[in-house]
Amino acid sequence: MRKHHSAVRRVRVIVAMTLLRAGHAAIARRGRYTTTRVREGRFSRWEPALLRLPKGPATVLRSPWQPLVFRRRELTALALLGVFLALQFLIPARLVIGGMGAVGRPAVAVGLLLLFLWLLALLTRRGLPGGFQPVRWIIGGFVALQFFFYAVGFDRGLPAIEASQADRWMIFVGSMAGIALATADGIATRRQLNRLLILLVYLGAVMGIIGALQFTEIINIVEYIRIPGLQLQNTLVGVGERGGGGAGFPRVASTASHFIEFGVVLAMLLPLALHFAFFAATTRQRTWRWLAAALIAVGIPFSISRSATLAIGLALILMFAVWPWRQRYNGLIIGGFAVIGFSAVQPGVLGTIRGLFIHAGTDPSVQDRIARTAYVMDLWSERPWLGRGAGSYVLERYTLLDNQLYVTLLETGAIGLAGTIAVLFAAPYFAGRSLRLRGADQETRHLAQALACIPPVALLSSGTFDSFYYGTFMSVLFIAVGAIGALWRLDGGGGGRRPLQAAAPGDKFVATPWMTDWKGGRARRRTADI
Repeated sequence: MRKHHSAVRRVRVIVAMTLLRAGHAAIARRGRYTTTRVREGRFSRWEPALLRLPKGPATVLRSPWQPLVFRRRELTALALLGVFLALQFLIPARLVIGGMGAVGRPAVAVGLLLLFLWLLALLTRRGLPGGFQPVRWIIGGFVALQFFFYAVGFDRGLPAIEASQADRWMIFVGSMAGIALATADGIATRRQLNRLLILLVYLGAVMGIIGALQFTEIINIVEYIRIPGLQLQNTLVGVGERGGGGAGFPRVASTASHFIEFGVVLAMLLPLALHFAFFAATTRQRTWRWLAAALIAVGIPFSISRSATLAIGLALILMFAVWPWRQRYNGLIIGGFAVIGFSAVQPGVLGTIRGLFIHAGTDPSVQDRIARTAYVMDLWSERPWLGRGAGSYVLERYTLLDNQLYVTLLETGAIGLAGTIAVLFAAPYFAGRSLRLRGADQETRHLAQALACIPPVALLSSGTFDSFYYGTFMSVLFIAVGAIGALWRLDGGGGGRRPLQAAAPGDKFVATPWMTDWKGGRARRRTADI
């Protein structure tokens, strides 16, 4: 009986295989499927056309199998950076992975992944893009500084609470280094760079929308955002008030950690938003990009912050410096109408902000900052050159300073403060300025100036609040530094590799550099005229 059943099974298998081959041959003749043959090993197989491998044995053997429908959607540095920005801007700052504190934000994990992938690329045969890349030296210098002063802190002997804070700071530094290096070396084309920065602008606009909804008391979306696996590190930032006596105006933070961070981040993004609005190629693009720029600009006064006001003032001054006179006049007119329109829709808000400066001498927050100077000098005098250790300043042990320059001075001493300013703020600015002067076309030079605005604005703002504690602020700064590096590599004209570029006859948004005539830039003008 067993032999009978075995024979029956063998017959069934033979019949099934015969029918399968006959069906495949018939369907293949109709063109619905294709056959892929790999001669090595005399191997042959059939598969649906939708999932077929590339033609040619060499291609098949080298390429991993991947369905055709997914082949155009491979994971790139641009995609990972987009995920990072979405997590950073759309998830409230105080929703973190449990037990990790402020570095438990999901975006920090993506930044560490990007750092790992960059290091992997550095060690592999393909390596990184060739040529001089200033951002590698900038980020390498900043990370080296932090590691050195991290070691200084442990050599001093850190209490447990300070050591834990220093460890978290170094994790955060690694994440920020990852996004800057991935942007500088992982963005393959100018189109990808534009897409990344446009996404950054649009996410800033979304942040502005959430802030506007909070300010107008329509809805506070932040209160309803809950992500499985994340928990509140602290209570969410609510809607504050500025003006006093219960009759003041609300001040909002959107998804940021603080009102100041919200306003400063939008001020850092406004030059980029204006750039992409100016250089929109179609009417549809122009509409959406100007809308994004308007939402960012309108969101800044909703923070009711001196820091944000100073930041937007410096950003516009730096952009005015590169515009021709006609564009400056247009900017003043548009800005004037925008101020009038905002005052009509939200009367009193701008007057409240103006009062923050007029009455600064009697403002308690300003007086507290001034009073802390003596405390900072006393603490700094204990270790003036090398400081107390990177990331070791703990609010629970010391006091809130509202000044990142003071915090860096105490943590890394005078040497560390000078090095941080030189490496993280000055070097990216001058790299961006070099591209502004020598970029291949008007759009490149204008984008370089918009990116170069961000480090000085960040430096000015760091003197008014503890900026390094805020993830969204740091993310925008390091993305901008990485974008300067990507533009440097893709344009190829930075660092004196191309002479100073005079404005072409049709350039409307970038003026001729004032030093062009005495640094050999007339060749560019003569070429353009010919």
